[in-house]
This record gives sequence, structure tokens and C-alpha cells, in this order.
Amino acid sequence: MLVAQKKRKENVAEYILYMFQIEDIIRALDFDAEALHNYVQNGYRLSPGQMAETEKWYEEIAMEMQLRDAVESGHIARVDNLISELQTLCEKLLKDPTQSLFASLYYAALPSVVQIRSHSGGHNYKEVEAAFVGIYGYLTLKNKGAEISEETEKAVKQFSTFLAMLADRYRGIEEGTFTLTEKNA
Repeated sequence: MLVAQKKRKENVAEYILYMFQIEDIIRALDFDAEALHNYVQNGYRLSPGQMAETEKWYEEIAMEMQLRDAVESGHIARVDNLISELQTLCEKLLKDPTQSLFASLYYAALPSVVQIRSHSGGHNYKEVEAAFVGIYGYLTLKNKGAEISEETEKAVKQFSTFLAMLADRYRGIEEGTFTLTEKNA
């Protein structure tokens, strides 16, 4: 929970990827309360109060996943909402004539977005979600020790650069240090 709070404040893209991982951990533990308890107890070095708070946080996420029917796939509402907010911001940035660098990063990543969509089993991801799915899939494969193709490495770099700038603009809007042009606000 403490890691999630820090990531959310500092970098929304890292937060979303972290939450994908938390959801997958909960799935791997079959939503079992005792398994979650053991995972938190063995995986964190926290004070007793922080440990209890972290365990409660995992349980709340597990409950929300079950309520949202995200047991096998999908995400909790706060993750879906952030992805949606980032997609909306992306669309606004593409219309902003002062954001040509962002547009070039977006268009560089677009062919890989099409690839993600073609391998998605019928799920028509929007651009931002496709980039997150691509990066998370890459991280999962890398953690399993799978061989990663040069093409995948290139796509992940494009996704990462695109999402990094998008996350930076998002944080700037939250902190009041970045504004869109009048026509896009």
C-alpha cells in the first residue's frame, strides 16, 4: 500500500503497472484471505500497524476485484478510471499544436498498438491501455525468463517513452504546472 501511494503520487504509469501486478498476485493467491495474510507477512518489513493496514488494503482490492468480476482478468475501478483519464488526456494532447513531441511519440508507438490489438483475442484496446498491456506482458515474460524478440523490445521502448511523457503531462496537470491550450482544456 505504501509503495502504491508513492507510485501514484510520483508516476501514474508506474502506479498502473504496479496495480496490474498486485491484481495478478491476488489472482495467483486465489483470493484466499490466509494466503494474502501470509504473502503480506512474509513479503513486507513494516511496523505492526503498517502491516495490518497493508493486509487490509490487499483484502479490499481482492474484494473490489470480485465485485467487479475481475477474478480472471480486468482491473479495479480506480485503475480503469486512471487509464480512461490518461486516454482522454492523450486525445487532448494530440489536438494541442504545442505538443508535437508527444504526437510523434504517440505515432511511433501506434503500429505496436495495432499489434497488441491483433493479439488481444477480440479486445479492442484503446491506445493507452494497449501500451500498458504491452509493457506488462513484456515484464511478465521477462520475469519468467522467456526470450524476448528485438521487435518486442523496440515496441516496449516506444510504449515506455509514450507513457512516460503522458504520465509527466498528467502529473503536471495535477500539480498545476502544465496546462493545455485553450481549445483543448
